[in-house]
Amino acid sequence: MTKAGTLDLLASGHGVEVVRGSLKSGERLNFVPAEAGMPSTHEVCMLIDGVLVAPDALGAQRLSTGSLITSEGLLEPVGFTAEGDVRFVYITSSPMFHHISHDMNELRRLAVDIEVTDGYTADHCERLQRLSYATGRELGLSASQLYALDFGAYLHDVGKVRVPPSILTKPGALDADEWAVIKKHPTFGREILAPTFMRGAGTIVEQHHERSDGSGYPYGLTEPEILVESAIVAVADTYDAMTTDRPYRRGRSQAEAFAELASLAGTHHPPEVIRAFRSAVALIER
Repeated sequence: MTKAGTLDLLASGHGVEVVRGSLKSGERLNFVPAEAGMPSTHEVCMLIDGVLVAPDALGAQRLSTGSLITSEGLLEPVGFTAEGDVRFVYITSSPMFHHISHDMNELRRLAVDIEVTDGYTADHCERLQRLSYATGRELGLSASQLYALDFGAYLHDVGKVRVPPSILTKPGALDADEWAVIKKHPTFGREILAPTFMRGAGTIVEQHHERSDGSGYPYGLTEPEILVESAIVAVADTYDAMTTDRPYRRGRSQAEAFAELASLAGTHHPPEVIRAFRSAVALIER
């Protein structure tokens, strides 16, 4: 199981952990199959308060207080989205509390700190996650793709933690050497995720600055070589950068941002991703 809210370990012993958790509206509770070669785990989650919405593949069920969710027989990730604030108790036969809470909480903290340093507000990562996930659903991505996209979008810039602050916060233009360091941050991000349970999002993070025409970085890939998940994050990041107020300028209007994205279709971003993104924004903001 992985999630985006808070976790508190209530009890641990004899190979079993009991965890209390909470989610804010829009956050997800994910159940994931055991990795190949790893022993299977038995997971049960009881919903204590609030509503979880199951994905379309499960009939868009709304689970309420007292509902039980189990991972038995799971073949691919399944994500349940919180509708309002949610509280749950989670029991697993495989000790996961430290594994999940340490990796996720530390990386989420780093991701937010980096964006604030870069001049964004603290909820930039959450906006990208929400916009990217909705776009992925519009494009009909598989559950496994959506699961990786969820993490890749939130942690897209976590590699900047390895970039010296003097470069990140430099007030003037970067010189060639400094720009070369900045271009390494997507690869740094993949390397940071590699030893964690979120490593499946590493390639998404590494490619999110690539562009369809090969003008991006770090490798100058062209559209057939770029993951659609990375293209989604790129579009969401571009949109959010344009529409967010920064210390040095006011954000642009939604209409202006959409017009700019349209001008980049086919060169920087795949047209079908831009179309899906616009539909996703309309659904989120209606």
